[in-house]
Amino acid sequence: AGFPPHIALPDTPPGVVEIWEPMQPDERKDVEGWDAPFDTVSETSPQVKLAQRIALAVRRSIDAREPVGIERRAATPGDVLVLVRQRGPLFEAIIRALKNEAVAVAGADRLMLAEHIAVMDLMVLADALLLPQDDLALATVLRSPLFGFTDKDLYAIAWDRGRASLREALARKAGEGGIFAAADALLGKLARDARNQTPFAFYAEILGAGGARRRFLGRLGAEANDALDEFLNLAIDYERRQTPSLQGFIAWLRDARAEVKRDMEIARDEVRVMTVHGAKGLEAPIVILADTMTKPAGPKPPRLLALGDGPMIWAGPKTDDVTPVAAARQQALREAEDEYRRLLYVAMTRAADRLIVCGAEGAKKRPERCWYDLVREPLKPFLVEEEDNGEKVFRYRKPPAGADAEPATSATRKKESERRELPSWLRQPAPAEPRRLAPLSPSSAFDEESGDIRTKTSAVERQRAFERGTLVHRLMQALPGIPSQRRSEAAAHYLANATTNFAKQEQAEIAGRVLAILDDQAFAEIFASGSRPEVPIVGRIQRPGDIPIAVSGQVDRLTVTGDAVLIADYKTDRAVPCQIEEVPPRYIAQLALYRAVLSRIYPDKIVRAALVFTEGPRLIEVPTAAMQSALGKVLADVSHSAVKVP
Repeated sequence: AGFPPHIALPDTPPGVVEIWEPMQPDERKDVEGWDAPFDTVSETSPQVKLAQRIALAVRRSIDAREPVGIERRAATPGDVLVLVRQRGPLFEAIIRALKNEAVAVAGADRLMLAEHIAVMDLMVLADALLLPQDDLALATVLRSPLFGFTDKDLYAIAWDRGRASLREALARKAGEGGIFAAADALLGKLARDARNQTPFAFYAEILGAGGARRRFLGRLGAEANDALDEFLNLAIDYERRQTPSLQGFIAWLRDARAEVKRDMEIARDEVRVMTVHGAKGLEAPIVILADTMTKPAGPKPPRLLALGDGPMIWAGPKTDDVTPVAAARQQALREAEDEYRRLLYVAMTRAADRLIVCGAEGAKKRPERCWYDLVREPLKPFLVEEEDNGEKVFRYRKPPAGADAEPATSATRKKESERRELPSWLRQPAPAEPRRLAPLSPSSAFDEESGDIRTKTSAVERQRAFERGTLVHRLMQALPGIPSQRRSEAAAHYLANATTNFAKQEQAEIAGRVLAILDDQAFAEIFASGSRPEVPIVGRIQRPGDIPIAVSGQVDRLTVTGDAVLIADYKTDRAVPCQIEEVPPRYIAQLALYRAVLSRIYPDKIVRAALVFTEGPRLIEVPTAAMQSALGKVLADVSHSAVKVP
């Protein structure tokens, strides 16, 4: 009374409003306090029974190829939307019942990550590894999909173990083999991994190669993927922010209270279970309105009330209300009821073809003017009582606009109900990749003083030698590109601005040695037109009968001519060798690696190599035989650890 009627449009496609009888609770049984569950929903509760009926109805609609949409196509799981007022026992029971009926379900539209059962199992695994004396954590993780213990298995190690911890009892039981030995070995491996790996690497290996993700999905369904993926994302995020440690990550995760939100607007062939508020803007051919017997104002009436002239007041017991407070209370209740009805309108208008209204009554009588009554009472004159699989239902139908889809044959239903067998390789860990040898890195370092100079000079002198080598390399890189008549001026200008550790006379000495090299005909081929400075060299060397070895470095000067390739490496050693026999072997090995890579790049050219000692200045070309001998020694000595050839 007082509310305008809702009149369905007569020219829209055929639709059905279906009302189920309220699900009644079973007869209450008296149980001892020690046995009474206080935080779970029993299998005979009206919420669980309603959830089971909803799941069966969805399963039958899909199997019967119920026609939906304007095109009257067969229904699929993605055509079903189940709505509740709030997340709670009924919400969780519906998702569980749908999974039990093998109906694809998207899971909760949002969840607290640390409260998801799969994430809780992964976190309690860390608790058990970090504190081996935590018997409850170990018992919990043994019963999880990570280990798969039954109550009987757990009892076998926990009972009559004396003062020993559960971990010690498991180790003793491991001698019997079977699941106990496997669990003991796995716990030992995980404990070692937890000490040596970052949180992400630790959990990624467990969920991937360890097979935990497959076991979680087998027990919890595909919607657990969202929680597991977000868990790994948070592990990466933690490592970026903090020093990686398993204990720190678990403590941070428990404090973070991360929430996962699933985008229900993405088109997936899965049943969606969500709140009415979350469903705003969505539509589905079949909508099941499940939570219809809650109070308009929620579990408690509003306490903070607005008086007629504007101020707010905190209301006490209703019996103590004075006239203005009583009027404010009634106004707040009317506003709550208006919002309650508006939310019902949102829920009903999500349905395109079929709206199912159902509910579960509690121990108390359902509240007056609840959603269930608001829908059923106006439709009473138009409802037709029918029987559906032994259950009494009331339906209001609009005239059909066309023929229904052809019913599926038993063979078709059987074919659709069969699960597609996944290929076996999806359940197998990826094969271990062969260990790659660390790349050989020919040194292009500037600190090239000989060993006796290093040990006999002070730190200041070594730093000056290092800077001197840097200046020489930079001049030899840049000056060849400058016309010869301007090189002296450019060198002086660069040295004056690039260093304060060398006096004018020392700067002039450095510039003079570099210019002498550039003007010497012995070096003309190195600095000829088309030569390039500081050329990166990256490639592989194939050892006979072995895996290729990566080489990465940078050659100081590279010249490519018609039939040859010339590489040169600058050395600023104080002691300048006079012949090839006096050249340090490490220098020859360095050029040998460059030559080996370039020979693969230029197989039709002769690759020559030379050392340029700037203190001389002197150019020493390295014979091919010397480089081949040095390369053989390097490859023979290379190991699986990082190798750097000086």
